[in-house]
Amino acid sequence: MTLFGRALALSAAVTFLAIPAAHAAIGDRCSPPISNNATAPSVCAPVCAQYGMVFAGNWSNSPTHPPVKACLDSGGGQAVCGCALPAPSGNAAISPAVHFVDAATPLRVPVELKKSCMQGPDTLLPSDMCPVVTANGMTYWALSYLDNRLGMAVVAYDANGNVVGLIEKTGARYVWDIAVDATTNTLVFKGQGGNTFTLKWTDLIVPQMNGTTTANYVIWPTALSGQVWWTDGALNYGAPAPFGSGSNQILDPYVEHTAGKQLCAAKLQPWFDFVSSTVTSPSSTVTCIAPPSPGQPTYNAAMNALLNAAVTDHSLMAALRTATTDSLLISLAATRGFTLTSADIAQSRGHGAGFAEYTREPDAWARTAATDATCGGANQKPCVQCTQEVCVYWPFNFCCIKESCSCSQYSSACAAGLEVNANGICQPGCPAGQICKDFPVYLEYNDNGTVANGVCESWLGRSTCSKGIPNDALAAYEVIFSGGVAFYKTTNTRVNTWAVSAESETLYVIDARDGRIYMINVDGRYIQIRGSANCINENKPQDSSTRACTKPRLTTHAGLLMGSIAGLPTPNAPPGPDVRQQLKVIGAGTVKVNDGVIQWITNDSGHFKPSQDNLKNTLAHFKSAGFPNFPPLGSCTYDFQAVTGKTGVYRQNALTNGHCEL
Repeated sequence: MTLFGRALALSAAVTFLAIPAAHAAIGDRCSPPISNNATAPSVCAPVCAQYGMVFAGNWSNSPTHPPVKACLDSGGGQAVCGCALPAPSGNAAISPAVHFVDAATPLRVPVELKKSCMQGPDTLLPSDMCPVVTANGMTYWALSYLDNRLGMAVVAYDANGNVVGLIEKTGARYVWDIAVDATTNTLVFKGQGGNTFTLKWTDLIVPQMNGTTTANYVIWPTALSGQVWWTDGALNYGAPAPFGSGSNQILDPYVEHTAGKQLCAAKLQPWFDFVSSTVTSPSSTVTCIAPPSPGQPTYNAAMNALLNAAVTDHSLMAALRTATTDSLLISLAATRGFTLTSADIAQSRGHGAGFAEYTREPDAWARTAATDATCGGANQKPCVQCTQEVCVYWPFNFCCIKESCSCSQYSSACAAGLEVNANGICQPGCPAGQICKDFPVYLEYNDNGTVANGVCESWLGRSTCSKGIPNDALAAYEVIFSGGVAFYKTTNTRVNTWAVSAESETLYVIDARDGRIYMINVDGRYIQIRGSANCINENKPQDSSTRACTKPRLTTHAGLLMGSIAGLPTPNAPPGPDVRQQLKVIGAGTVKVNDGVIQWITNDSGHFKPSQDNLKNTLAHFKSAGFPNFPPLGSCTYDFQAVTGKTGVYRQNALTNGHCEL
């Protein structure tokens, strides 16, 4: 179970011992003799249950196996049972939902934070509604900072309005929307200017009592100057002190220790630990812990005495955080007058394997099959599953009251016959001689234009435009050859490269689906109107530029094919930013055509980035389509000329019968 907020910082600085044996990863426990597989469950189930664990199905009675040998040497048993932690209760039920609630909802807001919910990414107008996340009986608000830093604090509130968790995230401020991504089990928090940050669903797990022993609470100063208290928004804790970071001030850990002790004592959970606050982040997550009941196997008198003392003595609590091995813990306890043995420590760990940290198979919430309908298919992200977790025990990182687990290794998979391409999307393998790339549909084709994709503002400095060639307009740009001359198929007119401005050029794409060649004249981002690829809701003359349109149409190499491959336009809303579509081409670039005769051709396409080999495939395709005047021809071989200022871009001139170029 993942501890919430900055409490995780405690584990980051700790160096853990390696686990010597494979079975230790799931928790070996000494057991009576085991004769065979049939008897193992009846022997191991009660052994594992003593430690709050379940039988994992693996066992050993070989005296040369290190864990068994250790049990024999110590007299603890004659075999070993493999025990595993049961899946933490509630983990499988993580299913966050986003709701919009009244922005005026009263909250206990930590002193450094504020509610700042906006109407959208490009406005500072406050919204009457705020997006919040609900999960596991808690409500999570994305609050911004009073100092307007580029960050937010995702604050967890329980059913009684108490602040029980706080996650600090950078990258965005002033929330306006939150999206749930069920494929990756993440939440995307959207802020000002299109900035976002993500949060894993498992980050929302806040340890609360609910029959266990640990709970989180958040306290913060009542003010950022003068004499202040620690508070949870309802009651004050500790004693008033000056706000600051020096000795005997509110952010002095010793002062916070007193407040934490009082808070946890009031919750009847007298053991605790906390993360020291800072001037810029003065909220503190306090982890309160209930000691085990008498007779529980996880703690003994020696360990109880040490932890009871740490609650009273902050310097001892701080020292315990540095004890990363059995020997360090024993020697540290001795300096404070406490006698500990390795047996005391082993007993106190209870159901934890290894020292403070161990790895295990992930819980059910982390598993996703490659057959899941939401992932792993064509044009989808691969299914991701956690293959190994690392767990840390509390309190003070060396005990076993409550574990904090995070995934340390992942695997991803696509459905059969598909593979993850360079863009992280599941696609069939790319055939030889083709270029296969996928693009966000909303960036390459968007008839609604503008704020949704930023194309109009970034390209044209205007607020409205459209992008891409519609499915029913693509045929108007198909080119065929007759007698070595290029014609637009639908009108039987010769192709000519535009000369509208210095930015005029002709783009070509060879569609790998059927080998058809398409050419389109562009002037910068504007296009030559052909067929129904006209201005939106406006009639302009054929072969004129969309520059004069109120809502002009633009395109790129990918946009030329995107409409036909994605079946656009449709009456539905434009695809969201995560929807991607794979385009397969034989070649793409620019071409110069005079009265139907090709003068030269390049592989200049920033979208597809064709190689020299792709350019050779393009030349071969043009030759077979009916324009023979490309090398190799007679004594003429390839003569690729590097295009100045464009890395990897080459031009090949066409040939005449008697010369190697026009």
